[in-house]
Amino acid sequence: MIQAAIFDVDGMILDTREFIFQAYEFTLAVHGHEVPSRVMIAEQIGRSLPDCYEAFAPEGELDALCDTHHIFQEEKLHLITAYDGLIELFKTLENAGIKLGAFSSRKGNLIPSLSNAGILDYFGVVVQGSDVKNHKPHPEGLLYALNKLEVSPEHAAMLGDAAVDIEAGKAAGVAMTVGITHGFGTRDALVGAEADFIVDDLHSIVPILLSKR
Repeated sequence: MIQAAIFDVDGMILDTREFIFQAYEFTLAVHGHEVPSRVMIAEQIGRSLPDCYEAFAPEGELDALCDTHHIFQEEKLHLITAYDGLIELFKTLENAGIKLGAFSSRKGNLIPSLSNAGILDYFGVVVQGSDVKNHKPHPEGLLYALNKLEVSPEHAAMLGDAAVDIEAGKAAGVAMTVGITHGFGTRDALVGAEADFIVDDLHSIVPILLSKR
């Protein structure tokens, strides 16, 4: 029986592709580093920001890169949009008595992003990058969220668009993991992470979660 659903944010419930791609492209170019393709950037999404920049610019000044990234994004919140059907999804799950949580590697501007999208109040807990020592695919943030919601992993679902989301769910021992293809991850990556379910849009999630009620 699913009592809680923990959602990744970027690429799962909010379309942040331009918000994130442009931040990496701008930051790396400004600091004189080679700008990787968006496919390569997408492969790193879900990990901590320093880890991502270490992959893109191993000889770079990580603190300076992260600072530029954050400054760029502070002025670009308008690039973030909600995926179709998001409010309907949350209302339906809330009415079914399923507790909702958000678990993201992003920090700083995560709360404003959720607030601007009109969905912050749906979450009983929001875990961001600054709340954990170990980032995805480590399950620390997921377990922290479930503890706050007072729901055990065997009664929870983890939903995300990247392999690290699915891997975190598996490591936490949740009842099910759900991957979605409209974000940064690919279907092949989600299959490789052994997601229990893979969907193409938010509308397909309710039947899956409520089937375990």
